[in-house]
Amino acid sequence: MLQFRLILVPVDFSPASEDALHVARALARDHQARLLLMTVPTPPPPAREVFVPEVELAELVAEARSKLTTLAAAVNDLPVELRVIAGEPGPAIVQAAQEAQADLIVMGTHGRSGLARLLMGSVAEYVLRHAPCPVLTIKPGHGAVLKEEPSSLAKV
Repeated sequence: MLQFRLILVPVDFSPASEDALHVARALARDHQARLLLMTVPTPPPPAREVFVPEVELAELVAEARSKLTTLAAAVNDLPVELRVIAGEPGPAIVQAAQEAQADLIVMGTHGRSGLARLLMGSVAEYVLRHAPCPVLTIKPGHGAVLKEEPSSLAKV
């Protein structure tokens, strides 16, 4: 059985990432692991195509740090580290996993397909292809399964 010491949980504050946090929390408890919560603040899509002033980026980072701190309070029974990294989400997550020597990445997926996936891409797919460690993706609504059946993670 794999032993996880550090679990990286990238969040975008969506329901999918909240579900991923529920799963990561349960795994961290079972493995007596630390959690590394991270977020990658990005400007809205039209602004990503043009220059984003440093002041605006600093505001995005500060807001993200505040939200991440609030989210971390929900898992205060575990050792938690927070990181806010500006950049493209996929590469930033992979780099954070490498630098922190994460044993597992648990992340939500938005379940896009077809044209939406083609236009917006998939951060989860990028991470799955490039991560230096195993990646567990959680579909929206599947984190709630743990509340009803905590033993569902027994084989992870």
